[in-house]
Amino acid sequence: MSWLGLLGSLLWAQTILRQKCYGGTMADVMVRAYQDAGGYWLFGHTRSKDGLLKRKAFDADFWVVRTDRMGEVLWQSTYGAEGDEELNDVLRLSDGGWLLVGWTDSKSLSHGKKDAFIIRTDALGKPLWQKAVGGIGNDMAFGAGIHPDGTLWVLGQIGSYDSVLHPKPYGGVDAWLLRFSSQGELIGHATFGGSENDYLRLCIPLSPDTVWLIGASDSPDGHIQNPLGRTDIWLVEVDKSGHFRRSWNFGGADFEEPYSYVCSPTGEIWVAGTSFSAGAASYGRADGCIWRIDITGVAELVWSGGGSGDEGLNFLSYTSSGDWLIAGMSSSRNGLIPHLAGLYDAWALRWERQRDSLVFCYTFGGKDVDSWVALFPAEEGAYVGCGTTASPGDQLGIRTFGNADFWLVWWSPDSVSPTFPVINAPTVITGYLLTEVKGTPGKILFRNQAGRVVDSVSISSSGLFRWEVPDSIGSEVWLSIYAVGHMWKDVSIRLRRNRENRVDIYLEKLRPNLRLPLFNITFEKGSAKLLPEAMPQLEALYRFLVENPAPRIEIAGHTDGTSLAESEIQLSRGRAQAVKEYLVSRGLPKDRFTIVGYGKSRPIADNATPEGQRRNRRVEIRIVN
Repeated sequence: MSWLGLLGSLLWAQTILRQKCYGGTMADVMVRAYQDAGGYWLFGHTRSKDGLLKRKAFDADFWVVRTDRMGEVLWQSTYGAEGDEELNDVLRLSDGGWLLVGWTDSKSLSHGKKDAFIIRTDALGKPLWQKAVGGIGNDMAFGAGIHPDGTLWVLGQIGSYDSVLHPKPYGGVDAWLLRFSSQGELIGHATFGGSENDYLRLCIPLSPDTVWLIGASDSPDGHIQNPLGRTDIWLVEVDKSGHFRRSWNFGGADFEEPYSYVCSPTGEIWVAGTSFSAGAASYGRADGCIWRIDITGVAELVWSGGGSGDEGLNFLSYTSSGDWLIAGMSSSRNGLIPHLAGLYDAWALRWERQRDSLVFCYTFGGKDVDSWVALFPAEEGAYVGCGTTASPGDQLGIRTFGNADFWLVWWSPDSVSPTFPVINAPTVITGYLLTEVKGTPGKILFRNQAGRVVDSVSISSSGLFRWEVPDSIGSEVWLSIYAVGHMWKDVSIRLRRNRENRVDIYLEKLRPNLRLPLFNITFEKGSAKLLPEAMPQLEALYRFLVENPAPRIEIAGHTDGTSLAESEIQLSRGRAQAVKEYLVSRGLPKDRFTIVGYGKSRPIADNATPEGQRRNRRVEIRIVN
């Protein structure tokens, strides 16, 4: 790093545009974060049971928080049992779901002290399957990858000598590979290592028959072929079945550890982590480092930075302009570090590789420990850092929840106008169709405010649906939801623009005496004449009756009690008759229906208000048999 670059780092300044914290009074630690068009996915583990969490105990569970582009929570979910579950890595899958890996010591799940814990979810966080794998000792998953053949690879370490998954212990704790089918079937496993302690974290498929696994080793023997120091970064090459081919070590005489990797457009592998070795850690005791690895396995230290304290890199990504975004943490007050507020601060860098110069280098935090696990470009030149803060809220200028919180910071370099960006995320309706007969497929019709069907979505037995709302739709959209053998339902959604609108819909199984009020089949006051706005729900009712031809239907009319008493029953029957005549005119047999008028005898709202009168002025259907 040149002296000009160092001088620039001391003059850099940034403007914080917005911050958000998520958590409760205990420790909530972010491990991974992802950005997409709809917002942010935040992954980690929580020990809280209050604040944003509603749990019964202080054990640790996996925790997922989904936000929109402004950081507002759309939904969240926790995963675990009665003991501790801690997350170490997350992999996004091609179907929009996630693979979460870590460990569990819950007695109802694990086979010993700690087991590797793996959960696959769908795109809205519903678990599809979970596995706890291990023996009587400590066994953990640290990372995950997906092979070109679709198998899921889970990496970590195994310390159990009794497990059938550890048939040949090499010594200490061994590196561990588990291979699963997409449905969660364990289809292969392998261990690697030497006489000391070894583990794997990063999975990099190079081709259908060659996979690189990267972790760390302090063994001098076994599968370790060129030990360099106390703990080296260790690269293991295996074939598509996980069989060992060869390995390399890189690092220095002291301690190295990898945390993140990215493939460049030219096919090079870039690994970010930390080094305590002299030469690599040229600024202080430990520096953040980036190594470039070519296809032959030759590793080159291409960047290191920090100060006289400790630094580590948790995140590395490649921008469209060819620069690198880097995130981690720092405890230095000099060197490349422009400012340190506490024990450790979150650290954000942008590095221009071609000129070997820093575009920016910033730290963020309060008086305690703060760290980032991701850094993303946001709108209009802004950035968002994602991680964990243990600093008090008055130090950060934001409300915090407890010992440690998930933490998002939107900020911009001072050279960029400090106005919060306009959000251009899509407007989406998503959720689950939940049927009383589980796994029943269904269909949703989407209607605009005029009642016209603009689109439809077929829903598989998983129940998951997602619909991107066209710009032509106004502020409200109607959903007509169907599943064979179930009562249909109409739902109105007031749209929140540029974000996901979550709605979970439950349909009841058809049975005698099941009732459904039809609030959108409307009439003029004191009249049995159907209003034009009743047509969309009449059409939805007609579709339901066509798709379920067996049940006989009672159509019941009701009034708001504001007409003459002697005409109330007649008026309510007239309204029921109007609905029957419409359905018969569409070709349904008239003997399928009976009509009844209840007048004002069964109100469902207060007739003292215009809105209550509107709700009481209704038609209901009832399943007769």
